[in-house]
Amino acid sequence: MSEAPYLPDLLLRRVEAAAGRPKRVRTRLALLAAAAAEMAEVGYEAMTVEGVVRRAGLARGTFYLYFRNRGDAAIAVRRAFGATLRILRPRGMGRLPPWNAIWQVNRLYVAFYARNARIAAGVELLARERPEILASRDRINQRWAQVLLRDLLRRRPNMAADDRRRTLLSLRYVIMMADEALRQSFADPPEKLRTLVVSEDEVTDILTRLWYRGVYAEDPPEAYHTVPESYGSITG
Repeated sequence: MSEAPYLPDLLLRRVEAAAGRPKRVRTRLALLAAAAAEMAEVGYEAMTVEGVVRRAGLARGTFYLYFRNRGDAAIAVRRAFGATLRILRPRGMGRLPPWNAIWQVNRLYVAFYARNARIAAGVELLARERPEILASRDRINQRWAQVLLRDLLRRRPNMAADDRRRTLLSLRYVIMMADEALRQSFADPPEKLRTLVVSEDEVTDILTRLWYRGVYAEDPPEAYHTVPESYGSITG
């Protein structure tokens, strides 16, 4: 099983790869990587401009040439988080049985969230300060739900218009529930929940069952009540 990438490490590699680019590009990338590392280690609630510039080895004034405040830096980290997930998302899932397709996508999300839990959880706190985050999340989740609906319609092309609307709403609800489940499972989980979460594979399996039931309004076929051997490499 491939290990999910750690976002601060990915961003640091981007800094290294930008060696020949203009200084302003390298500096912004360095601040972004430092902000991601700060969020990953102390959380957005304890993230400070001083901590970011110390990690980046830059002067405090330099930070304000690229970001107005720590919230702007955190938003940039959030965008990098989402962009990385889009890049790593498994392709060709339409060729797989529904259970396997849903499982493989969920396995990526669970693994990536677990590895970067404080970064992902920080978005919740950030959204309280920056309402535009909620609007952005709404657009992202709507697009993701529409992608899933299109795949479902390839499998069930005769779905009635109202059923499509209800299915899209179901997908939005499942996405919201999955986001909250991952946040509570991996970012400072409450005591009772912590005793229940045994492995990422099990979390993936349970989420996939909930997804399947939410989308298809039925239990998955017995033949698919097994976990696929691999969700593919997401570290390359």
